[in-house]
Amino acid sequence: MTGMHFAPDGVLVRKALRRLEDGPRSSVDLAAEVFGMHGCPPTMAGRLVAQLLEGIPEVARDGEDGDAWRLAGGSRRTRNPAARGLRDLRYAVVDVETNGGVAGGHGRVVEIAIVNVDRGAIGGCYSTLVDAGVAIPPWITRLTGIRTEMTHGAPSFSQICDPVREHLRGRVFVAHNAAYDWGFVRAEMRRAGAGLPRGPRLCTVHMARRLLPGLERRGLDSVADYYGIEIRERHRARGDAVATARILVRMLEDAERRGWTTWSALRKALGPVPRRGRARRRDRPSERVEPHERLHE
Repeated sequence: MTGMHFAPDGVLVRKALRRLEDGPRSSVDLAAEVFGMHGCPPTMAGRLVAQLLEGIPEVARDGEDGDAWRLAGGSRRTRNPAARGLRDLRYAVVDVETNGGVAGGHGRVVEIAIVNVDRGAIGGCYSTLVDAGVAIPPWITRLTGIRTEMTHGAPSFSQICDPVREHLRGRVFVAHNAAYDWGFVRAEMRRAGAGLPRGPRLCTVHMARRLLPGLERRGLDSVADYYGIEIRERHRARGDAVATARILVRMLEDAERRGWTTWSALRKALGPVPRRGRARRRDRPSERVEPHERLHE
């Protein structure tokens, strides 16, 4: 059962969402109504429905034991998820600091922060150093201030998989260079043998290309300066994630002023995310990021 994958816009997800329009449902009920598995044991039903619905922005867990499901926005929803207003979606703004390697290779996360954004307001922040069992090179220490000994005694990524998944659950994954941060989160989750968070992703660098076409640089410092946002603890996960969350709020306001008020309208306006080979580590001259920053997609 752990190898099953359900498309976020697939038939079964849409069927489950239609059932939840009438109110919360237990995993057992959804297993019967969506999969036709009547009399399914609660444990099996819980695992199956969690694989189906975890990471779907419209859905939240319900009940004291978390074994029931409801629509995040109430008992009724827009039938087309893509038509939901940008302010109705929930966002998880992520920043990771690493040892400088490549995701999926020798690169490891040494710090992570996740900031919630709901209805245009910045909420709580989850952050922690991570003991990856690797030495942090001097150039990373000079950039971030994180030394190898600072991570000693911190949890390993496998120990924080559950809280990370919980903070990402039902939210749009956002980062300033989403491909980079998502790549490391995905690699660490896989290394730990944990299930991957599901859901849409949004890159604020990509948004800057469309919303701020006259901006010469699109690194975090430049975009923050454009919006008059101060970055505290630069190159630390919490400081960068909070700044990116504040940038996201301003960008969503700009998008709405342009008439991009729904998720589908925003995605259409942004267009496809550019794909670049791993060897191309620098942005085009017209949209350079600062030399010390991770670069986009």
